[in-house]
Amino acid sequence: MKKKSTLLLLMLIFLFYFSSLAQNREVSGKVTSAADGSALAGVTVLIKGSSKGTNTDGGGDFKVNVPAGNSVLVFSLVGFISKEINVGSQQTLTIVLETDQRVLNEVVVTALGTAQEKKSLGYSFQNMKSQELMESKQSNLLNAMQGKLAGVQISSMGGAPGQSSRIIIRGINSLDPNSNNQPLFVIDGIPIDNSTTEVGTIAGTRGLSNRATDINPEDIESVSILKGGAATVLYGSRGANGAVVITTKKGKSGGLRVDFSSTFGFDQVNKYPDVQRTFTQGFGGEYDPESFWPSWGPSIADAKKIDPSHPNNIYDNFRNAYETGNQFKNYISFGGGNDKTTFNFSASNLNQDGVLPVSSYKNTSIRLSGDQNFSEKFRLGAAVNYIKSGGDRVNADRFNEQLIYWTPRLDVTDYQKVDGTMKAYGETDNPVFGVHSNRYEDDVNRFLGNLHFTYSPFKWADVTYRVGMDYYTDFRKGYGPAPAGLPDEVPFSDNELGFYNEYNIQSRDLTSTLNLTFKKDFGQDFVTSFRVGNDIFQKKFDRLSTEGEELDIYNLFSMNNAKIITSSQTSTEERLVGLYGDLSVAYKNFLFLNITGRNDWTSTLPKGNNSFFYPSVSLGYVFSDQFKLPEFWNYGKFRISYGEVGKGTTAYRTNIYYEKDVDLPASAIGWTRSDEKGQNTLKPERTKTFETGAELRFLKDRLGVDFTWYKSNSIDQIIPVTVSDATGYSTIVANAGEIENKGFEIMLDAQPVKTNDFRWDIKLTYSRNKNKVISIIEGSDEITVGEQFGYLGSTATLKLIPGQAYGNIYGTSWTRYGDSGSPFAEKDKPLLIESGTGSATSDGFPVRNTDPNQKILGNTQPKWIGGLANTFTYKNFSLYVLLDTRQGFQKYNQFANFMAAFGTAKYTENRTQSQVFNGVIANGQPNTQMVYLGQGVGPDGKDYTNGYYRNIFRGVTEEFVEDASWVRLRTVTLNWNLPGKWFTNTPISGLSLSITGNNLWLHTDYTGFDPESSSTGAETNADGFSGFTYPGLRSYFLNLNVSF
Repeated sequence: MKKKSTLLLLMLIFLFYFSSLAQNREVSGKVTSAADGSALAGVTVLIKGSSKGTNTDGGGDFKVNVPAGNSVLVFSLVGFISKEINVGSQQTLTIVLETDQRVLNEVVVTALGTAQEKKSLGYSFQNMKSQELMESKQSNLLNAMQGKLAGVQISSMGGAPGQSSRIIIRGINSLDPNSNNQPLFVIDGIPIDNSTTEVGTIAGTRGLSNRATDINPEDIESVSILKGGAATVLYGSRGANGAVVITTKKGKSGGLRVDFSSTFGFDQVNKYPDVQRTFTQGFGGEYDPESFWPSWGPSIADAKKIDPSHPNNIYDNFRNAYETGNQFKNYISFGGGNDKTTFNFSASNLNQDGVLPVSSYKNTSIRLSGDQNFSEKFRLGAAVNYIKSGGDRVNADRFNEQLIYWTPRLDVTDYQKVDGTMKAYGETDNPVFGVHSNRYEDDVNRFLGNLHFTYSPFKWADVTYRVGMDYYTDFRKGYGPAPAGLPDEVPFSDNELGFYNEYNIQSRDLTSTLNLTFKKDFGQDFVTSFRVGNDIFQKKFDRLSTEGEELDIYNLFSMNNAKIITSSQTSTEERLVGLYGDLSVAYKNFLFLNITGRNDWTSTLPKGNNSFFYPSVSLGYVFSDQFKLPEFWNYGKFRISYGEVGKGTTAYRTNIYYEKDVDLPASAIGWTRSDEKGQNTLKPERTKTFETGAELRFLKDRLGVDFTWYKSNSIDQIIPVTVSDATGYSTIVANAGEIENKGFEIMLDAQPVKTNDFRWDIKLTYSRNKNKVISIIEGSDEITVGEQFGYLGSTATLKLIPGQAYGNIYGTSWTRYGDSGSPFAEKDKPLLIESGTGSATSDGFPVRNTDPNQKILGNTQPKWIGGLANTFTYKNFSLYVLLDTRQGFQKYNQFANFMAAFGTAKYTENRTQSQVFNGVIANGQPNTQMVYLGQGVGPDGKDYTNGYYRNIFRGVTEEFVEDASWVRLRTVTLNWNLPGKWFTNTPISGLSLSITGNNLWLHTDYTGFDPESSSTGAETNADGFSGFTYPGLRSYFLNLNVSF
């Protein structure tokens, strides 16, 4: 009976389907532009009142099946006025769409989610649409924007799955080394958390995510970048570093629309360090298969004479240890509605396995939004987004360090014995075993929600209210087994006697914004708008850390199995309340004035200084709307602005606090003062920005130029200043400095070729920024921002010194003959060569400069950045090519320092040679002494002990501060929109296939991994150290998009 019912149902479905086909008929045609007669590709053709239809192909042609009778087709394309056509009995249609002048006066989303005409803005503004955002198929929103924005520096901190990225707008604004300088992130008018929380042992090198990574780029309609104080003043102190304003996709009236995409990709390391392939394990040229020293032994040929089992070629374990990563993502969205109600639902799932063994990341996102027009006066909307993310976070820093220690005589991927214990030699750890054994996992559950309404009691007045919440829990655990106690076991040393740690993090941000807007026209010339509002932000953050050591049962990961348990808890709360007013005046729609003022009250500053006011003013003058310009010049605008933004500090820095000392003898409970002394006299920081620029468009909008010049000064910087230990503190928090940034930005877009079938579009960005530390706290000559260890005194340090640039790298250098005393290493002068000491380890070698007044060896901030995007469109095919560059900056390569110390660097292959170093001796005469570079007794009979690279070279910071400038082929995407006529009798309205490559080519003189990677997290200003970072990636993607 069940089979008969199923058969009957299928027959009815087929009868209905073929009956509907018999009632349909095919209509075809072509859509062109009224402006120049060119064919329009991608025009949506829908049967009115349904979601059925198609899109025009590259030649503007379409075919669609319409029901018999009086059907109406709706033709729509962004930038053009939609048109409805009553088909009647027509079989062929010729459709001409008119340019939408309202779109030419582009409406963009600015501060507090306000929609404004771009022409009315008196400050620089950049906007990125969904299509441009998704060209690279990146799952990380920030990485998807790389190379496309002027004055915006976006750095992927490494290639770990889900790893954080760092975004800086117009340089460093804060001197505080613990300040991340990143802009505020706003989604649909609600600010969200973009922090990277690092907790637990060496968590900062495990490639953790910043919270913007949670956001699915495919849910985004557009991204607006607000840069100067005039643009962000309405966001208050949270907008001091700029703002990234995100508008998500919404449902649209006109029937149900379904979009589905599926992306598969794989990743490879895009750049490896050069390693030596000649010498094997041992020290001083002596072969020792148990030696800790991986590469200071004899040549392979000499080693085989002693040990016939030695392989003929040593392993390149840096390449062997890394794997090919992969990722798979699916996305689906449903949207639709009518004139009163619209909705949009989306869901996505990303699974990614990294290039480093064990590393992984998963992200599942579900989002629902809706809007309801109850009447012409009242509109209500809401959205909620649930995100679950996390994965296995591998310690890349330790992994790469141990790869240096591992002998090239053995394959590092052969890491485990049959009994499950580590394969090793001597006491040396196997790094591949280590990442399988020493684990760290995170599990984030996040809720983003907002509710908003607009009430318009009169045509000239609006009341808008928006409330939003960003809440997440982040549960993490780290664990490693104790020794199993098996015969001949070599335990992994980092695990010690076993450990199990748990970290519970909760964060809640609440934002409430109320706006009253009044509009008034004075005659036909003046249009005014005045807004007054209140903004309340409250943050609560809790972290509970519990760490267990010395496991009884070696592989049971539970607190009950730990002999020693310690716990700590952190809780912070802060509140920011703002009142603001905003006046806009437009004169004859070509002159636009905006005046804004805001007063904030913050809980993070002491009473008396916790209330502060700051203003902004901007002027936009569209002179092309006042004067008639030559025919080739169709748009021109000048703009000028000045803005101030006040800023508080982080919580609890105004007083002296005590903390429990868990290390006191006999577990006695005691309390000690914190190392940092707070100040109850702190006052707000202020950033003052002046900006001017112009927008010019020519040749009927086929050529556009946007130029901006800016200067900003951030004063009364709140930073920790190192003080004498005699004070009882390590640092004191104070208003201690000023930094200046100034520079310019150029954006150019052009369309050199446009025919019916072919179009070539160009976008170019170029920007330069120059900074300077104006002052620091009185009585202090310098402030250390950060440092990274180097052998034999070659540690690199970032310092703040008045009159010098932010980001200067200080360290030991070579001594040069005729040194003028400049603070910079004078590399154009000859090296001073030691002579006359009688020491084989110094005579004939360059002299290290160990003066405490170290030289400036480089700077971490690029002199200029740029991007060039070309899009070639031919009928249904498009090719997108993005070049990205960052020039004129240096990084300290700690990786290279260790490679020199352990003999693994490629250049150490000359260790058996002798040479004369170019330079002069103390009397100015050229050096002529021949010296041996290797270890032990040289050809001249002298004992050079540990050799040049260990005795001298590894101790000179200058050798490891490298030019990190690069040019890269950031993205190449080939896309094919399949012709709409292929799907005439199907529910498919559009289908496209694309292949994408990211980081396909990289040109740099940097000798380590990709110089974009960093061993410091996105949360710190001390970004100039590469360390043993996650390497960068070369990625390939295959993508399918289907619309119904």
